[in-house]
Amino acid sequence: MPYPISMTTKIKDQLPLDQLASDLAADAGHAWTKMAEFPGYSRRVWRDEARIHVSEHHPDARVECLPASWDGREGMCFIRRSS
Repeated sequence: MPYPISMTTKIKDQLPLDQLASDLAADAGHAWTKMAEFPGYSRRVWRDEARIHVSEHHPDARVECLPASWDGREGMCFIRRSS
């Protein structure tokens, strides 16, 4: 079942994946700021939802992530629109 998408969320040339994930979580009634950052299981679920949203609704965009840090935390991910 697709999640409702905030009308204020637009894919820009370079948008942090966490921003879209946060918007999707908020639309479903979940507070991103109350989710644990590490290990961050809940945030990972919403990041996955954001990746799915990008692939389904913005085929001209891709998700690119920085390398993981030494402690295993994921690198920051961005949504980039093809030129």
